[in-house]
Amino acid sequence: MELSSFLIGYWPKFFSAFAFAVLNIIVAAKYVKSKRYFVERFVTGYLISPSFISIWGELGIMYLYNFLIDNHYFADPHNLIYIFMSILADATLVFLGGMMFSYCTGMWNFKGAAVYMEFVCIERLTLVVATNYWSYVALYVLFCATLFYTFRKESTYIVGGLNVNWKRIFFHLAGLFYILDLLYAAYYIFPDLGTNILDAKNLFWLDMVAIINVAFVGGYMKVRIDEAKEHEDKIKYFQKLQHSQEDIIIMLADISEAKSGETGQHVRRVAEYSRLLAQHMGLSYYDSETIKIAAMMHDLGKLMISQDIIEKPGMLTPEEYETIKEHSKYGYDILSKSDGDIIKMARTIALEHHEYWNGQGYPNGLKGDEISIYAQIVSVADVFDALTSKRAYKEAWSTEDAIEEIKRQRGEQFSPAAVDAFIECLDGILEIKNMYLD
Repeated sequence: MELSSFLIGYWPKFFSAFAFAVLNIIVAAKYVKSKRYFVERFVTGYLISPSFISIWGELGIMYLYNFLIDNHYFADPHNLIYIFMSILADATLVFLGGMMFSYCTGMWNFKGAAVYMEFVCIERLTLVVATNYWSYVALYVLFCATLFYTFRKESTYIVGGLNVNWKRIFFHLAGLFYILDLLYAAYYIFPDLGTNILDAKNLFWLDMVAIINVAFVGGYMKVRIDEAKEHEDKIKYFQKLQHSQEDIIIMLADISEAKSGETGQHVRRVAEYSRLLAQHMGLSYYDSETIKIAAMMHDLGKLMISQDIIEKPGMLTPEEYETIKEHSKYGYDILSKSDGDIIKMARTIALEHHEYWNGQGYPNGLKGDEISIYAQIVSVADVFDALTSKRAYKEAWSTEDAIEEIKRQRGEQFSPAAVDAFIECLDGILEIKNMYLD
């Protein structure tokens, strides 16, 4: 093929490759804040563009096909064989192009491949619908503009969003790519489609099949992205609500701790220990964050106990001990006045965090997994912090002695699973302890 014929035959694809490279630069500059050089990103975007890669794929297949015919591997030219080879080559090159695009943009986990496949499908749709070179250029610009307009509100989120299931979107786009490739292959199977011999209704029908399929996949993408945005917005709302509730609960917990002569840091440490243990034990993100807040209210019932008993420096009398044990029920009663996931968890913890795994705890003598998993976790966190903190009635234990006590009480006072998680998370526990010193 002469250079002049090559340039004349493929100049529309050179244009779409140029457009892809320019769009790549614009997106990188606006959303990614890439530090790559302008020329480097442009050249990279041009060379891996769907249009440019398809040119070399098409030339390679034509050369291989002619070679097979010239060497008598085929008795006669077969369009179906050529189509099969073309689709196979397209799939291979698109896969490699998507991988290179993902590498150049840093968008992995199917995100880069899905974005790349969008432009592959636009280029294929343009080939199906266009009737000449100039219509190819005009339609390519139109379809790109339509894509950007449709997803204009999601553009920042597409680049930075983490919750979109790009894998599903990629496979839908891959399916669309094969449909468009097969529709384009119709021009090879039915050569008269490229002439005026057939009625225009046939071309219109072919174009409508292509556009409807593109619209369907585009709608699916928008729904998936909108769902991911909604999910992320809910997480942000939950975090905002959580922080607001946390501030109120910390104030309430501080009042409770101040009455007993303890500091609010005890509350924060128990909260962070509990969250860490919950995560390690496989609780959901929601439960792990909720227990962090709920754990702050584990001793809220002490507000109802006489300060003389709480701050008594010596041993409690049996009657005083029975009185102080009532704080579990008092905490439950106080928190029963409100509703919501955090409060429900908090009152369960308040009631059960002094229950023992062996059934010797209070107030209800629960045993084993009769005790809520949340109370099992907070029990370990609370006792470890109580042992390593100075109180009116005792000096602080060493960290080593407190850890050994937690181990000794595995299966007795504490849940074995909670103790195992405590030991496995010990580095994180000690880091939290040092972070919130009294």
